[in-house]
Amino acid sequence: MTIIGKTIDRVAYGMFLCGVIAGILMTLTVFVSTLMRYVFNTPLHFSNELAGLLFLSITFLTIPYVLNIDRHIGIDLVVKQLPVRFQGLVGQLAGLVLIAFAAVFVYQSWDFMVFSHAIEARSDISGLLLWPWMLLMPLSFAMCIIITLKKTLKRCVGRDVAPLPEEVIS
Repeated sequence: MTIIGKTIDRVAYGMFLCGVIAGILMTLTVFVSTLMRYVFNTPLHFSNELAGLLFLSITFLTIPYVLNIDRHIGIDLVVKQLPVRFQGLVGQLAGLVLIAFAAVFVYQSWDFMVFSHAIEARSDISGLLLWPWMLLMPLSFAMCIIITLKKTLKRCVGRDVAPLPEEVIS
């Protein structure tokens, strides 16, 4: 089971690194576009679209890793007031809610991506193909479902399914 857990951790971390690279590319795109517009008076017409798609990449590629290492925003003001035995139950319920939301999101975004692929949708100005970018949405939330199931199994079985996040990096 630890092989599966390590694989899940590595895939989430790999997606995170791709999101970081997308962030760097977005920053460079905006910088070069601004430089071209104001210094050389020749704007890059595709830069706004590309920056938007790269921002989508940053968002969806980093969600699974943040969920995996429990660094997401949580509202635990009420949960911490509950007895310890109920805190775990509330955590399991939250996991079920996340799985339900993510499953609906995967289903809907997959249909949207397939339709976009079928009509070969492209961005307005630069003609960038959109379906590969849209594929990030269902993949990201499918990974979130897998991570939530891994964490739930870890809680139910009571043993480590995967190493701690620090072990993933090394």
